[in-house]
Amino acid sequence: MNKDDEKVIDYTNTSEFMTFELGAMKYAIELPKIREILTYPDNITPLPNISNWVKGLINLRGEVVPILDIRIKFNISEGSYDENTSVIAVITEDKRMIGIIVDLVDDVQRLDTSTLAPVSEMGSAIPSKYLKGYVRLDNNEMLVIMDIERVVAKEELTD
Repeated sequence: MNKDDEKVIDYTNTSEFMTFELGAMKYAIELPKIREILTYPDNITPLPNISNWVKGLINLRGEVVPILDIRIKFNISEGSYDENTSVIAVITEDKRMIGIIVDLVDDVQRLDTSTLAPVSEMGSAIPSKYLKGYVRLDNNEMLVIMDIERVVAKEELTD
């Protein structure tokens, strides 16, 4: 391999993202916000008088973590639970840990955030105020970057 074959990667505007699937779309969350990935837990304690997209609470190593099914919140899919269903435990800026249910956790990708394009209201099942934008991947697939802070904001949990 000579020097011309090497692809030079400029890491200045890049960040690592965890990609996952919700319905037919691929989404991503910044890797530093993710604490861990769990298989869908059987031991979720349901809460009374709460939105149907809040599945309940789990105990994750001594920390009480609410589990949210954003597929239900955004009417993406009925929310079937199978062996691919996972929970991504995210840490918010105000240090809350919250688990979000996804259909399938994909992988970690380094993305050039300077190429982020705005998502129009028609571009995603999720309203654009919950999204940072999207990037086109090398295979021409669209990857939508979720603004996880907005999705799990305290005000959102009370609706």
